[in-house]
Amino acid sequence: MKIDLVLTTNNKKYLWYVITFVIIISVVGITIKIYSIGEENIKTSILENQVEIQEIITTSISKNISSELELIIFELDILSQSAEFQNDLGTVESSQLMAQTFNRINSISPTSQILAIDENFKVLSQVSQSHNSLVGSTVKGLSELMGSEENIAVLGPQILSINTLLYDEPEIAVTFPIIDEQTKSSVGLLLITFASSEFFERHGNIYDVESRFLMVMDENHILLIHPNMENVGKDFFGNEIQTDISQNSLLNSHISDILQGNLSTIIFTMDDDIGERINSGISVTVNGKNEFVFAVVTPTHSINKEVDETIFFTKIQTIFLLLLVTSVLLIFLVKRSQSFKKEKLSVIGQLSSNIAHDIRNPLGAIKNSGVIIDKENKNSNEIISRELKRINISVRRISHQVEEVLNYVRTTPMILKSHSINQTLQEAIDTLDIPQNISINIPKNDITIKFDHEKILIVFINIILNAIQSIGDKNGIITITTSETSSDITLEFENSGPNISSNDLKHIFDTLFTTKLEGTGLGLSSCKNIIEQHNGEIYATSDPVTFSIKLPRGDSSDD
Repeated sequence: MKIDLVLTTNNKKYLWYVITFVIIISVVGITIKIYSIGEENIKTSILENQVEIQEIITTSISKNISSELELIIFELDILSQSAEFQNDLGTVESSQLMAQTFNRINSISPTSQILAIDENFKVLSQVSQSHNSLVGSTVKGLSELMGSEENIAVLGPQILSINTLLYDEPEIAVTFPIIDEQTKSSVGLLLITFASSEFFERHGNIYDVESRFLMVMDENHILLIHPNMENVGKDFFGNEIQTDISQNSLLNSHISDILQGNLSTIIFTMDDDIGERINSGISVTVNGKNEFVFAVVTPTHSINKEVDETIFFTKIQTIFLLLLVTSVLLIFLVKRSQSFKKEKLSVIGQLSSNIAHDIRNPLGAIKNSGVIIDKENKNSNEIISRELKRINISVRRISHQVEEVLNYVRTTPMILKSHSINQTLQEAIDTLDIPQNISINIPKNDITIKFDHEKILIVFINIILNAIQSIGDKNGIITITTSETSSDITLEFENSGPNISSNDLKHIFDTLFTTKLEGTGLGLSSCKNIIEQHNGEIYATSDPVTFSIKLPRGDSSDD
């Protein structure tokens, strides 16, 4: 007969399996939904962050360029006001002063050359690291670039974007008038030049369109820096560039806004190799005047790697989250299953306490009374003898059940010492009343290993007693054999009792599972717990009925 409590417990366990499965599916569904929304938000968030970062970078680079140019003008101003320099622009002394200024300016920004030029734009003195001498040459077209052929003193310092003024490369020129302190008229001009590419590439990439790059134009919207070198020197609003950009109104409005001195950022798409891009632009102001339009351009495909990496790591995090949630739920299920077990143990523990106090003592009294009655009767009364026998059987049955309960709930620390398997088996046999119809064969070869003697003794008693009950009144035999390896030993308890059904075999070690009227369903469950405490295994097979126990050998030399 199977106890109904097992069925109830199993039903609870299966219910928790179903609940856990539903929770996991729900969590997965919710997580996938959150992830799909999050994936879109990630890209949007990265683009928004890129815009903020790019505007900060654009503003910072603009200020750095302004600062460099103002420092260069400051150095030219100091040189132009030097009386020694003004006395004779072509002397050795003036050239030495120019060289000192050139070195200071060159430490600020790589410089091509510095020239001292008279009112007729003739080169009087030159300091250069690599250029050929221009002393005595006339710089043609400079007055037109400066915007006046009148006294250049009134123009003050100027920053010019020049193309092939002296050499076949785009250059930036900074001019500063040399003013006679007495007459307040100009006696000449200081001119410093440097290549546009060398000047601006120190502040960022100017060629590689696969990553963030720079675009620069002067106040007249002439392109000075552009990844497409063919566009350098062309008017941004000219027909050629406008045709190339398909007269993009958004971009044109953006550039016009920057030319007015405003910080502006747009995200737009062009039908070219770059595709969608983020363009942040601002004017470069020197001494209060807008000299250049400076733009930082970032193709969005260049940050797709970052998006993809972020999404990838998000996927990993999501998978990890799912695994974590699943693990937590499984742990919860195990804990909950254990809680059922603890609840049963709590009930059993309380029951055992009551049994110990309320049943054990009366049982002892009943047993002692039976002994006294039996002595007085001396088998003279068959009815009394028969009933005494029945009482003794009932007392043993109840005592056995009490001991099973107590053994199951009893929690004591493990005491591992070396013990003989055969001696422990014999002790278990001696503890039991072995019926005359049953014989027990123990192994001929003895093995000594480390185990908790008291706990393993309980296991042996339970398994042997279980075999005796299974055989019943029929003649039977219990054969115990041992085998060993270098790491463990195996004991097999084979009995001649009836086979165990496959369904019962699945649950034979479950707590509170029993097929016997006199059983509690705790004996074999207690055996399983004890064997597992020893890091061993216990299992049962049928035809013939055999209980197998595998125990690790341990180190029997160290007690």
